Amino acid sequence: MIQWLKKHWEVLSYLIFGVLTTLLNILLYALFNRLFGYTAANSWGNVLDNILCILFAYATNRAFVFNSRTKGRAMAKEFGAFVTCRLGTMVLDAAIMMIGGNLMAAQGAAWMEGLLTGVFTHLNPETLVGITSTTVHTTDSSAAIAVIGGADGPTAIFVTSAYDAQAMWGLAVKVFSNVLVILLNYVFSKLIIFKKKQ
Repeated sequence: MIQWLKKHWEVLSYLIFGVLTTLLNILLYALFNRLFGYTAANSWGNVLDNILCILFAYATNRAFVFNSRTKGRAMAKEFGAFVTCRLGTMVLDAAIMMIGGNLMAAQGAAWMEGLLTGVFTHLNPETLVGITSTTVHTTDSSAAIAVIGGADGPTAIFVTSAYDAQAMWGLAVKVFSNVLVILLNYVFSKLIIFKKKQ
């Protein structure tokens, strides 16, 4: 087991720190979404959280994953290559978030609401009679109230808003983007940035 860990330590440590970087990225996305709104989180907020994550990823990849010991000009070159590659994947992430998160937000929110309705319908088929959904218009947004009826009366009442489904869609797009970015970043780090000198 110890031999296996030593042999695969680079990939395992990259995955560990990749997951930590991804969690930081998603937490910052959720924070910016909460503080500045959905559109801001998918545009300039996404760029800012990527910059913070690039700095975190460089420090952890250099020290713990690839054990780089470069100094001076070699370290500056390494950092420049790391930032250049990460800026490339940041552009990809920004494009995915602007297209998937913003331009497709309405379709994504509708798909998420349909998915949630389907999940609630199939949770316990023996006791669920059906879902009745009503749209309630309020001054700031619209909400859907879903009443799941059982044989002995309403089993549960769910109140969802378009914002909730939209936020869930944005988070799903963000997770998809992060998986793609992690894979590309590993390839760049292994083959270009921290390439072992022969």
